[in-house]
Amino acid sequence: MSRKIDPAKRESILSAGRIIFLRDGYASAKMTDIAAEAGVAPGTVYLYFDSKEELATAIGQDFFGRLSNGFTHVIKKLDKPSGIDDLVEWALRIGTEERDLLALIKMQLPHPKTDCDDGPRSQFLRELAQSLERLQTKEHARQYDPLALASVVMCVLQGLTMTCVFSDTDTKQMKIAAIKVLQHALFEDEALPQELKLKKAKTSSVPGGIKKKLQSSHK
Repeated sequence: MSRKIDPAKRESILSAGRIIFLRDGYASAKMTDIAAEAGVAPGTVYLYFDSKEELATAIGQDFFGRLSNGFTHVIKKLDKPSGIDDLVEWALRIGTEERDLLALIKMQLPHPKTDCDDGPRSQFLRELAQSLERLQTKEHARQYDPLALASVVMCVLQGLTMTCVFSDTDTKQMKIAAIKVLQHALFEDEALPQELKLKKAKTSSVPGGIKKKLQSSHK
């Protein structure tokens, strides 16, 4: 008879694994140290995870699963341009708050097979594609292949997050640029924030002669 899995104990081992991997690095981490951190016998760890690699993979999957829960809430706001602000801020916040764990996952932990359609990353992408497909039924939404668009948006978000993880660059200007780019990509001009339309209108309403004088005055 197989032993019943205790969800609380499994979570305790996952938490201990994160602590030890962050402290010692994946290569140097020992399952005995993880067991001690979790407050269980070494053999108990192997009842839940067959190897250190399996534990590391589970940590990555658990992390992206938790991200997906937060992401589900954020993308519900994508029916209007202001939702892009929340999406970009979410990506930057994750990169800042989870910087050490993301660096560990990216650089040290074994990556799951890329051909797995049921992995957290694939589910994450499909959920975004479904949200974008719903968005495209709205007025003033630009039309694209939802899955292709989701891949592009994900690249932008990942770039912002990884900049937080691996660079000390001030992301203020990147945030502004990302918001504007995604707003223009997803929505027609008529749906954009009023201040953007006013700037565009002011630029287009300047007579050609005045434009030339303004340009020559700056030479």
